Amino acid sequence: MRRYWKTMRNAAAAALFVGCMGFGAMQAVADDGTTGEASCSAWACAQECAPFGGDLGPGGPGQPLQCYCCG
Repeated sequence: MRRYWKTMRNAAAAALFVGCMGFGAMQAVADDGTTGEASCSAWACAQECAPFGGDLGPGGPGQPLQCYCCG
């Protein structure tokens, strides 16, 4: 009986570990859905602010990225 409880304890610990790692992996790959347009907008922002250069910055909570000209 002692071996049974040891096996069950190890199985519960393994299940908890796998669940935590799965949750962490899900959080690592989660995004807000704006990653596809960022690189294209970065190039357009640099072209729009050609003499001085520009960079993308936060547009505010829940807003898309905005182009800020340096100059």
